[in-house]
Amino acid sequence: MNLIVEIRFGSHLYGTDTPQSDLDVKGVYIPDARDILLQLVKPLIADQREKAVGEKNTAVDVDREAYSLQRYLELLCEGQTVALDMLFAPDCAMITPPTAVWNEVRTLAPKLITKRSAAFVRYCQQQASKYGIRGSRIAAARHVLDLLRQAKTASGAAAKLEVAREALFAMEPVEHVALYDVEQASGKAITTLEVCGRKILFTTSLETATGIVQRVLDEYGKRAFLAERNEGVDWKALSHALRVGYEAVELLSTGRITFPRPEAEHLKAVKLGQLPYREIGAEIETQLAMVVAAEQASKLPETPDYMAVDDLVARVYGEAVRFVS
Repeated sequence: MNLIVEIRFGSHLYGTDTPQSDLDVKGVYIPDARDILLQLVKPLIADQREKAVGEKNTAVDVDREAYSLQRYLELLCEGQTVALDMLFAPDCAMITPPTAVWNEVRTLAPKLITKRSAAFVRYCQQQASKYGIRGSRIAAARHVLDLLRQAKTASGAAAKLEVAREALFAMEPVEHVALYDVEQASGKAITTLEVCGRKILFTTSLETATGIVQRVLDEYGKRAFLAERNEGVDWKALSHALRVGYEAVELLSTGRITFPRPEAEHLKAVKLGQLPYREIGAEIETQLAMVVAAEQASKLPETPDYMAVDDLVARVYGEAVRFVS
């Protein structure tokens, strides 16, 4: 395989590795001439030990993945975190010295890095929703649940959420609760209630709507209960969520990402479950707001230079084919 770069990735790149950490290696390769000509280029080539179902990696495991040059540049233009992390990996993370082609990719980077932080924002939103258990969320769910129960008592369990329209719209603005219209395929708009990320159409029965909001409360309560006992908490996922937030703000503000991460010790403490769960949930939510603000203020271009990508891939692949011919 003609690798143009091979990078120590994951915790070894972020600075959050522990003695138990396995090694992830990411690379970018130039396909063979035959695969290019026959259009058989594999976007991703993976090499890792076969493991039993549920078996986790150990410190001696090495997982390798290599993207074709074209696929890697596509991921970079999409703003995917894996591609961005690879781009800004320092020389000390390189397993072997990168080739001239990788240096060309680095030079081209300002034309490819954009405000397309959708991958960052989407990931942060998912993690904030999954792990954020601030009191404001619980309070919002309880407030709506009280209104729905009152409507259920007055109109019956089979009545639609629509009967609670006046009471819901009369509420004082509450964080994590929203009311808006969603246009259906038929063109008809249906009012929707959103509570802590859960969407409920006004055509839903009060019985079902009440159950949905109750489950939101139960989920937060269970999560807090388990967290107090250090059970059922994916501390590694929490650490990743925080890291991505820090990276997103730096990228959108400066156009770069620093590795190892300046906050690596904090991230490692989260990864090892050494900090309060509620504190981390609140931090993730705060980061989400910071990422959104940074995206709005960012001076990065709106779209990548696709022509520059095509030119680089065409030239590099063309040279690979001519060299063999």
